[in-house]
Amino acid sequence: MKSLPLLLLFCLLAGGAAAQGSPAAPNYEALYPFVKQILLPLVGLYLLCNFVLAIVRTVLNYLLKRQIAASAVSETVVERLLPGPQAEHNKLVKWIALLLSTGTGLALCNWYLPLGIHSVIILIFSTAFGFLAYYLFLRRQAS
Repeated sequence: MKSLPLLLLFCLLAGGAAAQGSPAAPNYEALYPFVKQILLPLVGLYLLCNFVLAIVRTVLNYLLKRQIAASAVSETVVERLLPGPQAEHNKLVKWIALLLSTGTGLALCNWYLPLGIHSVIILIFSTAFGFLAYYLFLRRQAS
């Protein structure tokens, strides 16, 4: 499943490399209706299905927790089966750190125009800083 996004990435990179001043650069205007009519609805359907699956998973986890709480199960079994609130908190902190760092990187890219390779470097370092902040948060929390 991971090969499909990689293939798409390499195709997009090859198309971008061909557009760098080649005298016979391909015309991508014929590609826009394909993207508009096929790819965008597929991406929207994918996002919608992921959203529905997340809702179903949340509801089923809640029902499972309720059933386990109602039955007479030992605490060690419950702790193994169900993740604690700490795991959810860590996931939230991770997304906050990544979105804040990426947003900061995008703001810096907008500030230092024109867009170029330095913009990509700014985004890479800002995202890496977000991962570093999350790692340090986890390390501090463990100790």
